[in-house]
Amino acid sequence: KYVVKNKENKITLKSWMQSFNLAKNKINYLIDNKCVIVNGVMINQREFELKENDEIIVDVSYYENIDYPPSRYNLEILYEDDYILVVNKPAKVIIYPENKEQAKTMANYIANYYTKTNQELTVRHAHRLDTDTTGCLIYAKDVFTHSYLSYLFENGKVKKEYYAIVYGIIEKDGKIDSPIGKNRHNNLMMVTKNGSNALTLYKPLKYFENKTLLNVEIKTGRTHQIRVHMSSVKHTLVGDMMYGSTESADRVMLHCQHIGFVHPILGYWVDFYAELPNDMRKIMGE
Repeated sequence: KYVVKNKENKITLKSWMQSFNLAKNKINYLIDNKCVIVNGVMINQREFELKENDEIIVDVSYYENIDYPPSRYNLEILYEDDYILVVNKPAKVIIYPENKEQAKTMANYIANYYTKTNQELTVRHAHRLDTDTTGCLIYAKDVFTHSYLSYLFENGKVKKEYYAIVYGIIEKDGKIDSPIGKNRHNNLMMVTKNGSNALTLYKPLKYFENKTLLNVEIKTGRTHQIRVHMSSVKHTLVGDMMYGSTESADRVMLHCQHIGFVHPILGYWVDFYAELPNDMRKIMGE
């Protein structure tokens, strides 16, 4: 359900649907199969002109079904409305299974939550977090919301902040503006002039036992960006054996504490937060 707002220029039904970055085949299906209703009237004309305050309802049920086997887990729900679901991802859990035998993944847990709450929805993660990383994880409940959220994440229009515990004392705010690419020798990521641009901002919050708790904001979304960038300046994340830690821990100490973006349907900026997890507090002596 959507209400056309602040229309200054001519906008057709097709161009409105395209504004969500929706795939052409989905636009054609929804229009041709009479799934679009404007002000109570079914519309199947691509060039139908929309006016300000028009109410649009789109039946997207064709694309909705529980597509993973449900697995029980007591998810921490940070926020939910008709369009998005935000959960606090636990550590040591992957986003989706590589094969049908895997059941204890976030996709299975979300499928279980949808089943339990009588929501016949496809599981759609809007972004990813590493297996060890905890914190804010966003799911879209329909194809419109998912397409637009994917566009926001891919184009750097989402604010993403993390808590990270690193080795060494960092006294001042800083930034790392170094391209990241794949190391072909070991399949890990690395800082390399031939990589994709990557920008990381950080500021120290607390010091303890030759370690620093950082607030880290990433302006890009490269694989292992925070881990690679901090390792490149000799401040490897605690527990990150892959990128240089010599001291083992239960996991890499990284937590997505804040995500903010313009809500795809409601149209205003929204912020979601997840508190510092207990295992990171324990390392800090709290």
